[in-house]
Amino acid sequence: MGIIVGLLIQILTFPGIIFDQFANKIVCNLLDIEVHEVKYLQFESPAGYLIHDIPESYLKVFLISIGPFFISTLIAILMFVLGYSLDQNDGALRLIFNWLGISIAAHAFPTSKNGDLLWKQSLMEVKNKNYIALVGFPLVLIIYLARLLHYFWLDVIYGLILLLLIVEPWFK
Repeated sequence: MGIIVGLLIQILTFPGIIFDQFANKIVCNLLDIEVHEVKYLQFESPAGYLIHDIPESYLKVFLISIGPFFISTLIAILMFVLGYSLDQNDGALRLIFNWLGISIAAHAFPTSKNGDLLWKQSLMEVKNKNYIALVGFPLVLIIYLARLLHYFWLDVIYGLILLLLIVEPWFK
């Protein structure tokens, strides 16, 4: 039953899967990290992926771990704002923008692989006396917690919360 529900969520939120890989590729391109392969959407697990070089710079590892989250969140918010800036008679178009925003937000959270990479780099940097890397540890815990809460639909709830934060001012 859980596999069927998960598959249904992936089908309903496929634009978010595509955009997540796009956001990852944007961050890699901005940081000049070589991308070897991108699969924006496929009908197997994982539904999308990106394979890139592992940067030596801690800052780059940090940014590729959390950068796509912020890009996706901003784009989801933009979708909601665009949807609610339309004429109230454009209900179907507003619904499409809301669906896109929720889909993108639902796939914004970093993967466990991002958490693993950030954990390893943070450990190595702290051992080398780069204590700024201590910031990575709580972020890794947040990433792992978000991955765990994924089974309780945290990602979709995140999209709905963002929508409500944007929609609320429109109705005052």
